[in-house]
Amino acid sequence: MTTSTPLPKGELIDQRGRSELEFLQALRAGLTPLRTQVRERVDATGVLDTPYEDIAELRTRVDGVVDELQAHRLIGAILSWSRGVATPRAAAAFDRKRSEFKLLATPVSEVVDYIGDDVPRYWDYEFHGTAGGWDGHPHMGFIHHEMIYHYLLKKIFPGDLFAQRGMIAAAAPADTYDNIVDLGCGTGQYTLKIAETYPKAKITAVDLSRTQVQYALRRAEDAGVTITGVHAAAEDTGLPAGEADLVTSFILLHEVPPHTIRQVFVEAFRLLKPGGHVHFSDVAPYSERSPYQAWLDDWDAAHGNEPWWRTSATIDLVQAAADAGFVDINQAAHGPESYPWVTTACKPE
Repeated sequence: MTTSTPLPKGELIDQRGRSELEFLQALRAGLTPLRTQVRERVDATGVLDTPYEDIAELRTRVDGVVDELQAHRLIGAILSWSRGVATPRAAAAFDRKRSEFKLLATPVSEVVDYIGDDVPRYWDYEFHGTAGGWDGHPHMGFIHHEMIYHYLLKKIFPGDLFAQRGMIAAAAPADTYDNIVDLGCGTGQYTLKIAETYPKAKITAVDLSRTQVQYALRRAEDAGVTITGVHAAAEDTGLPAGEADLVTSFILLHEVPPHTIRQVFVEAFRLLKPGGHVHFSDVAPYSERSPYQAWLDDWDAAHGNEPWWRTSATIDLVQAAADAGFVDINQAAHGPESYPWVTTACKPE
């Protein structure tokens, strides 16, 4: 079984939509020389030559030497504008060919709904500058995966954009699993990598976005993979206790406030059988990044509608796992500059 080659549904977008999205991609690509100017200014001042106490102090120190730099201000303006218009333009392209796209976006199976409209307060936010939020359009999952990813992210990050997800799935402690819960599944990028890695496992994909998990289910159907799609919060899934042997996620924790991160560990513990594993991948702690990259992470998060990135990059996940009852807690870097950063632990026998 292979699920690595998605159907080229995004190729059906009309010429206007392609032009608008490819213009945004080219605009983002054009920031590279400006970012080089910023880095050169930072290096020339020596502002990173001495250790910093915390991320707030680092931000103050570096911002002080780049805020007046025209290139830096232009980067911020372009990122803010492009993030604000990308989703509306992609949604408009969908609506111009709604009858065709809707057929490609709708799964055969129904998503199991354990939460309805009773969503937590933190969900009322336009993550990543997504206009209207992740459910701001009835088919936002399709729009983001087949349009935003295809025409923006895949061109900004060439190659297999989702290869890291396969690497993280394979890095779970056991060679095989029977029952896996993927929390914060989005449109199923990580879910399908899990299916490739553990083809005999029962897989349940959970997301707080109806439209994202709906399209994850459709993508799985297109790939010939059986999953159960569940609309629920990662911290309160509604799933039965003690049945999973792996509860995992890829880049979920930085999308929720710190008290919710702790609740997610508690929920993972509840879902697992004794001896089961939790395997959470997320952004790297600032302490594991170079000073320049830590500053850039924090600055970009603040300008990219990432309200809980800083708390996720500073919270003690080992303590959160221990407080939930986990043992044998380990953390490891799985890529450059310690990203992705993976926390793995076991529920006691």
